[in-house]
Formats: sequence, C-alpha cells, structure tokens
Amino acid sequence: MGVNRCLLTVCIGLIIVSCASNNAPEPILYPSFGAPKEVAIQGLTFDAMEPFISSDGQMLLFNNLNDGVNTKLYYTTKVDDATFNFEGELQGANQSTPPHLDAVADLDALGNFYWTSTRDYPAQLNNLFHGSLDANTGTVDNIGRVAGDFNKNTPGWLVMDHGISLDGQFLYFNNARFDDSSCQGPCETTLGVAQKNSDGSFTTLPNSSEILQNITDGAYIYYAPCISSDNLELYYTRFEKGNVTAETLFEICVAVRSDSKGVFSVPKVLFSETIGELIEAPTLTIDKSKMYYHQKVPGSHKIILRYRN
Repeated sequence: MGVNRCLLTVCIGLIIVSCASNNAPEPILYPSFGAPKEVAIQGLTFDAMEPFISSDGQMLLFNNLNDGVNTKLYYTTKVDDATFNFEGELQGANQSTPPHLDAVADLDALGNFYWTSTRDYPAQLNNLFHGSLDANTGTVDNIGRVAGDFNKNTPGWLVMDHGISLDGQFLYFNNARFDDSSCQGPCETTLGVAQKNSDGSFTTLPNSSEILQNITDGAYIYYAPCISSDNLELYYTRFEKGNVTAETLFEICVAVRSDSKGVFSVPKVLFSETIGELIEAPTLTIDKSKMYYHQKVPGSHKIILRYRN
C-alpha cells in the first residue's frame, strides 16, 4: 500500500511538471542583424535621410537634410544591395517655395505613396499626404490629404512619421508635439494603429493602445515606425525624453508578435548611437533579409545597410 501511494505521488508530480511546462510562455525570438555597411548612391552630393525601400527592392526613396527649410523627397534605382543610382526628385510630391518640408517616404505594394508635408500648415493641420507613385518616371499624382481620426488637428501637433503595411490596410501613425520655446525636437509623442476605410481615410483601431502597450513608454520620444511585410515585427527609433545632450542615445528598436493582430512584445534595442553618430528610421525589404536606415557621419548623413542574421 505504501509503494502504491508513493507511485501515485510520483505520477501526480510528473503531471504537474508536465502541465507547468506546457503552459510556460515561449521565449520571445527577436531578429538580429549583422555589421553595418554604407550604401553608395551614385551621383548624390548631399545628405540622404529617412530611407524607404520599395516592395520590389528596386527603388530606394529618401529625403535630404531634414531641416524643415528646403527638405525634399528623392528616389534612386538599384544596382545592387549596397549601390543605387541617384535619379532625382519625386516630381509632384515636393513644394517649390521654402521654407518647407516634404519627407518620410512610405509606399504600399499597390503604389500608394504617403509622406509628411508642411504645405499650408498651420492653416490646415492634417499634414499626412497620399498620392499614386509611378515608379518608371518618379512622379506622384492624384495627391490629397489623408483623412482620419489619427489627425489631432491641434496647433503644434504634427504627424511626424508613419508606417504603412504592405497591403496598405494599416497605418502606424506617430504624432509629435513641437514647441521650440521649451523643447529641442519633439516635446512628446504618441503612437497608434489605424485601419483603412473604403473611402481611403483611416480609423484608429479600438484596441490600438492595447496592441502597442509594451512600446508606448512615456519616458521616451519615439518615432519612425516601420511594420514588416508580415505585420509581425514593428521597428522604430526612440530616445529618452528631456534635453538632448552629447550622451543621449538614439536607439533602433524592434517589438515582435506571433499573430498579425496581436499585442507586440516588449521592445529590444537592436543598436544605438549618441547624437554625434545619430541613427534613425529603419526600413525593411519585403523578405525581411535587409534593413536600411540613416546615420550621421562627419559632414553628412548616409544610408546604412545591415543583413539579417
């Protein structure tokens, strides 16, 4: 009888251990990337910032120095992964009279182009624009403002950055409040997810805050969201809120999820640099094998390539 009771105790213990093991959360698997490699843009003589790689990998879009004075959008065509030919301005997207800003290129698989523009601001406060991009001519037409409840329509607030899903159905929007009298750069930021409506406008998802709850930390300024082609990896840039000093770290982060409609994980810092070698604005190829972003180098800003491990 004692032996049977002992065996029963052992069996129950094994069952408990087995159940605990089965219910244990699976480890989070974050992507990692190899060493940086500077991208050569043949024929370019000025800064390249805020890159975006098209879904076919043949166009690398970017803006010049993001100073809000004479910031314009440009495009290149691919020679190889680390070499592109400079083609010129994206015709139709850029304003002609400074001071102005046309920046942060974004493109879905159907050629719907999105960018941030200060045209008519602050007379009109919704500053996210869309159009149709002809990749053969580098021309954007059918231009209009993107409507939706993600626009704060409040002076001082701008849609600073954005990331469109490959299918064009989800907009990861980044609002930022600017006040030059009290802040260097954005004073505060918010991040959200909106879904496209049949009329082309976007409505914030009811569970947007829940989806991003592990990312939206009030201690940080965060911006430049980029959603992977499978909607499972969200990349962005952040730095600690407060005065920016020579020691302030700018971090490129990623958060992941196993379900394209689920909650993102806590973020992982992939790499970071101080403002002297500022890194920002990651973008991924459709197969997620390559990341491009920009980095400050002596006298300019360059596009950097990293291969996924």
